[in-house]
Amino acid sequence: MAIVKMKKATIIAIQSEKKEIVNSLQKFGYLQIVNFEEQKEQGFEELQPDNDNETVSKLETKLSQVKYSLDFLSKFSNAKKPLFAQKVQVDESKRKEYLKDEERLSRIYEICRSIDSKFTEIKSSETKLNSTIAQLKPWLPLKINLEDIGNTQNTSAMLGFIAGKYEEEFSTLIKAEDLQAYLEKVSTEKENSYFMIVYHQVCEERITQLLKQTGWTKVTFSEYLGTPGENIDRLMADKEELEKKRAELTAQAENMVPEIEFLEIMSDLLTIEKDKGSIVKEFAKTDKTFMLHGWVPEKYTEDMTSIMEGITDKYILKFEEPAEEDEVPLLLKNNKVVEPFELITEMYSVPNARGIDPNIFMAPFFILFFGLMVTDAAYGILLAAITGYVLKKYKPEGGMKKIMGVLFYGGISTFVWGGIFGGWFGDLLGLQPWWFNPLDEPLKMLIFCLALGVIHLYTGYILQAYQNIRAGNVMDAIYDQVLWLMLLTGLMMLAVPSLATIGKYMAIIGALGTVIFAARSEKNIFKRFTSGVLALYGVSGFLGDVLSYSRLFALCLATGVIAQVFNAMGLMMGGSIIGKIIMVAFLAFAHVFNTALGVLGAYVHTSRLQYVEFFGKFYEGEGNLFKPLRIKTKYIQN
Repeated sequence: MAIVKMKKATIIAIQSEKKEIVNSLQKFGYLQIVNFEEQKEQGFEELQPDNDNETVSKLETKLSQVKYSLDFLSKFSNAKKPLFAQKVQVDESKRKEYLKDEERLSRIYEICRSIDSKFTEIKSSETKLNSTIAQLKPWLPLKINLEDIGNTQNTSAMLGFIAGKYEEEFSTLIKAEDLQAYLEKVSTEKENSYFMIVYHQVCEERITQLLKQTGWTKVTFSEYLGTPGENIDRLMADKEELEKKRAELTAQAENMVPEIEFLEIMSDLLTIEKDKGSIVKEFAKTDKTFMLHGWVPEKYTEDMTSIMEGITDKYILKFEEPAEEDEVPLLLKNNKVVEPFELITEMYSVPNARGIDPNIFMAPFFILFFGLMVTDAAYGILLAAITGYVLKKYKPEGGMKKIMGVLFYGGISTFVWGGIFGGWFGDLLGLQPWWFNPLDEPLKMLIFCLALGVIHLYTGYILQAYQNIRAGNVMDAIYDQVLWLMLLTGLMMLAVPSLATIGKYMAIIGALGTVIFAARSEKNIFKRFTSGVLALYGVSGFLGDVLSYSRLFALCLATGVIAQVFNAMGLMMGGSIIGKIIMVAFLAFAHVFNTALGVLGAYVHTSRLQYVEFFGKFYEGEGNLFKPLRIKTKYIQN
């Protein structure tokens, strides 16, 4: 059975052996520990929660140091990680050595922190220097020492700028009033004009009024000695010194890059330890003992008993059947073909552990429809070969393994359908179809796709009937699914003259049954009859669902037509030797692009047919995945 049967497990043991028990259960990897609050709800209100907060806090601190150091050093590593990197093998003795080497971790962290803080200081200084240089640049033509610009006993000098559009007005006003003032334009930059003004203090009040009137902005460089040019040179030299310091720090950081492997291993090892420490808060405790509740697959109960016997004889281990009110977690066990398609279902909703697993019914249709949408044997070979190589060579795990599996079986299906309909890089190879060419007989292809849709939808109705029967609601299955299928089948049989008579009676029986029983829970006869009649409108909904499968037809044709267009474009280039080389390069790129486009479209639209048309007929989901305490690593092998 695809859904693995679960047992409730209860363990009571002594506190002194808790660490060893938790360690063994994590390696066992098939016990999902129940939240402590759930345990209290189940009749253990008097129990107190256990915890190992101090240890967890220390581990989290170390993990944050590892993450910081990894993120920092990764910036200086030139090594490109492959998409499917092999995990490092670290034996048990080495793991213990790594965990004890706290001094090394602390040293790496302190060095990374020190280098990073110096980089921050350099960046801050550089920002300040760039800002000052930008302020000085407009005054570069000025050959006067900045410290000489200011007040004397009788005169005042200042630097400033105004908006360029007021420049002429400003100069005219200064000259028109015959003031004892000297105005020198230094430069124009962007939208501003930069001036130095020197004036006798007797006209300071009027000068101040004119400056304010024209939007004058005063600029001071009281901290600098020498001309603007000399100061810019000095600041540029300071920037070069900062660059040298940055290069030295970069070299120090690059010398630390080999420590990345140590940090990655530590990241996994500390995560393993933190997971063990964190789960303790879900335990209940007394002074001498602790207790935990959880879920374990029935087939692993004996293994769990053996684990406990190998640790201690001072324990209680009890297995129980789930109660009706329990939320049983879901663990699926499917064959190698169906397993990858669990990912598709989980993206929609996790199956309920008390229901049925839709994957064994959905997977064949997904494979079928995926290949039918791409329908090119050469594309299928390419897709299956690449994903098969990745699966065999790199052995990806988790979601990546499943998506590769989906594409692998989709590639095989694509190859088969491509051969059936004669698609080999479009029409490039000129091979005859095993059945017929959809481009030559589009109506035949459309009817075939819609027929597959009817089979898909009927499967959904039948599964809903099965669920009703399984729940003991046999009459519901007859009233809601059998009668409805009789109506639909009868209506379709009317289109075949030889079956029209039988179809007519089937449709009548189905329609009458639907009218009578569709609203059987309604006590008011009029409302019951009205609701039953309205239920017949569902036929139009079924028709709409069937027409949704025309996307199989559309994508099948689209892939073939695009491939033929690419072929026609490419073959036009093949006149000369250079043209033939260009043609081959173009066709290679074009068909890889068309493969990617077809695969993306097939994945999206096939998923849509499962989610909306198929699952909508019977599947509710709303389950919870089985999440056991187990070793989870990113860099090292379990």
